[in-house]
Amino acid sequence: MKMPWNRKNVRVLPAKIDLSQQLWCREALLLHIRGTGVLRWERRLLPAKADLYETPLCLTLRGVPLLSWLAAVCETSESWLCTGWGLDTADCPELDALRETLNGGFARLEDAVPALSPLLELLPEGVYVLAESDTYPANGRKRFFWDVSDCLEPNPATGLVYLNDDDYDYNYERVSPVFLYPSQRRSRLDIERVEYYKERFQQGGPLSHGLALYVTEGMSVLLDGHHKAAAAALLGRTLLCLTVLRLEHYQLRPLTVSRSQEKKAGCFGPFTVPIEDMNGNGINLPKAPWKLTESSSPLPEGRLADTELPETLLAAGKRYPTAEGYALVSAAEISYPTDKELETWLADPGLYRPQLRGTLVVLRDREDPRLKNTALRCAAVGNAHCSLKVEAFQVLAELKGDPDVEAFFIDYFVGLEEPPSIHGSAQDYLTEIAHSFWD
Repeated sequence: MKMPWNRKNVRVLPAKIDLSQQLWCREALLLHIRGTGVLRWERRLLPAKADLYETPLCLTLRGVPLLSWLAAVCETSESWLCTGWGLDTADCPELDALRETLNGGFARLEDAVPALSPLLELLPEGVYVLAESDTYPANGRKRFFWDVSDCLEPNPATGLVYLNDDDYDYNYERVSPVFLYPSQRRSRLDIERVEYYKERFQQGGPLSHGLALYVTEGMSVLLDGHHKAAAAALLGRTLLCLTVLRLEHYQLRPLTVSRSQEKKAGCFGPFTVPIEDMNGNGINLPKAPWKLTESSSPLPEGRLADTELPETLLAAGKRYPTAEGYALVSAAEISYPTDKELETWLADPGLYRPQLRGTLVVLRDREDPRLKNTALRCAAVGNAHCSLKVEAFQVLAELKGDPDVEAFFIDYFVGLEEPPSIHGSAQDYLTEIAHSFWD
């Protein structure tokens, strides 16, 4: 069943969004939505043991909780997340109506807007970014995205990532919204459906998409595409998602003629859009960009973890980087590396360690054929204690059965000057990673 597109309620605004620093994103549009607000964030009662400065929020659809979020006091701290009651318990024919499009029915992002419009109209009125992006079917701590608790638990992808090692000194890095959180009960998992999408992904053809709603920092909640995400995980791939990002806050600048400030830009997660691209077009920007609905109810406990997940899916989630691993890409300030850039960095790995660490993450995500050779060369650097060597060993250990990698690890063990000790040295850690190649 297709639903009509009300062009007055969902409009594509003529703004070009800068994607030069957004490796995760393929295309993005600026939208103005005149919505009903039945899919919204509600401010709930603060839990008894929570910090007084934390903010209790609940994402609801027609009153049904989809996600609980105890937002941290500051952006350098992790927030706490908790599952909802399951999207299937909410009445949402709008979601059913757009699945044909999500399964591969558009050539450009703008072509998907008509089909998405009925669902987008459920959001509160405002300006949003719609992004076509590569996402991980994982939660930011090497766990399958569906493997989460029905009680509040901290998540590292919800705050700035602290980097402090031999390459970075007290760095706080942002993480793009590449990690996913479920909105469906585990008991809805259909292995036959997962296998269907595995075959589709392997055969090529139209790209199937998931649909996600941005939460904070590196985390989005998956509204549709749980079986696609499971199939992508079993294949070790990313999941192509349409992610909707709200206007979080404004960047301000002081006025020279008074002590007041004016709006400079709007911030939608990692995107920054100049205010002149948002104003006009019959749009009145709200004074408070993100309006919350007040509720007197407490944060609910979730109901999604109603069965055990297959071990194959749990193991598949461990293949993906942590939030810290992804932060390495941001910290290195790299884009998708060219062959020339890669050779320059590999010629002097001591000088370009941050770039190479980020490159290993990027090449792995894109299933780039240059990954193995790059990891082998990085793993061969002389300093046994450097973070680059550790990152390279971890990548190689995942390439199980590869004869070149096996030969490298055998040579590594042969060349050890002394057996691993019990003191937990860096060398011992490398040895542990190398052993995992045969696990």
